[in-house]
Amino acid sequence: MATTKKTTVAGQPDLSFFSLEVAPSLLTQAIYVYQENSHRGMSKVQTRGELGMTTHKIYKQKGTGNARHGSKSAPTYVGGGVVFGPRGLKLTPKALNQKMKLKALAGILSLYRKEDRLSLVDASEIKGTSTKVAAKLLGKDNVALVHFEENPDFFKAIGNLKNVSLYAANRLNVFKIATSPKVLLTSSAYNHLVARLTPVMSIKSAK
Repeated sequence: MATTKKTTVAGQPDLSFFSLEVAPSLLTQAIYVYQENSHRGMSKVQTRGELGMTTHKIYKQKGTGNARHGSKSAPTYVGGGVVFGPRGLKLTPKALNQKMKLKALAGILSLYRKEDRLSLVDASEIKGTSTKVAAKLLGKDNVALVHFEENPDFFKAIGNLKNVSLYAANRLNVFKIATSPKVLLTSSAYNHLVARLTPVMSIKSAK
């Protein structure tokens, strides 16, 4: 299996900045919030009262030897109404406060570093718009590449790599990280995340 080439970014020899342990419940809550808010929630099913079928009893109550049943709109029948299904009503969007968002992001990046799934990559090694050079640098594994204010040639070189998902550092969240097997940071993305997460990195409690 191809592996991703790791590089050392000038000025940041390692990823030890990401060392915040947070409660698993915070990561779970953050992932749930982002996942819930990522879809419209407009699915709807019909209850037995909304079906346009007869309400006539399918057979008499007694004397048949079968169980007692009403109409075929009952949920026990194929094509009958659905009980407790989605009603097409989008509930109030769920939210996390800013401190929780930052702690969760710092926590999952720290977890990825601990599991050796977080790496630095030197974007300057991608010369011009060469996809071939980019593919050689990043490897064939599925990865999330976090960038920040890179030059246009960088995106032209990366854009055709199907195994690479591009995420902007200023819009990075827990859900995007959690759905990626590996995460790579460019030097500019690293610097942005350091500045963004520094306020919560001094909190060493797992609560």
